Amino acid sequence: MNFSFNQKDFVSITAHRGASGYAPENTMSAFTTAIIMGSNYIELDAQETSDGEIIILHDNTLERTTGINKNIWEVSYSEIKNLDAGYWFNEKFKNEPIPKLSDVINNVNGKIKLNIELKTNGHEKKLAEKVVKIVETMKFTSDCILTSFDFSQIRRVKELNPNIKVGYILKSLPENIDVFKSDIEILSVHYNLVNNEFMEKAIKNNKEVHVWTVNDEDEMKRIIDLGVNNIITNYPDKLKEILGQIKN
Repeated sequence: MNFSFNQKDFVSITAHRGASGYAPENTMSAFTTAIIMGSNYIELDAQETSDGEIIILHDNTLERTTGINKNIWEVSYSEIKNLDAGYWFNEKFKNEPIPKLSDVINNVNGKIKLNIELKTNGHEKKLAEKVVKIVETMKFTSDCILTSFDFSQIRRVKELNPNIKVGYILKSLPENIDVFKSDIEILSVHYNLVNNEFMEKAIKNNKEVHVWTVNDEDEMKRIIDLGVNNIITNYPDKLKEILGQIKN
């Protein structure tokens, strides 16, 4: 299967945790860089604090990005908001804060779309409900997709608002769910999982295919040639350059 004609015109670019190859992940610096580099989407990770605020953080703990060895569900937003989430990446990002989802939407609205991953850690209370309420209140439902490794979370999103596009994140095909027959719109899959057979099933069942996390340029070219809809990368500028070369 070769989509070397106009399919390349429809491959969109998602900056993984922002342009995280160039700035500390899940921070406004990474998100701003993603916009400057011409990304179509920013992928970011939404979690709940102990007092129910929705903040942007990938790990269950704060240790890797702030040096604070605490679980996210045990810490309030007031304890988090002044932490330094940038210095670990490079000292020029010192004092970069962990943002709230609402602050990110305020900053990027009208500039880029968001892929909001609902990160489950076993301690979330109303994660899907709160994220849906935020995007509804901020009139951002048409400019985001909500994704998760946890199928129950995206089912809950659909119950709350059927008009919000959702994606199921996959490392491998589950035995108990026929993802191709489900009513989700997007399959967000690891690059090792996607091949011609996968794409044929996805196209037949009208599913968008988003592929993560593709940082190698040769792998980018292979994935593009399969005819996927979206590629998630830490280096959106590299992907944009390759797409430009193919189209020209």
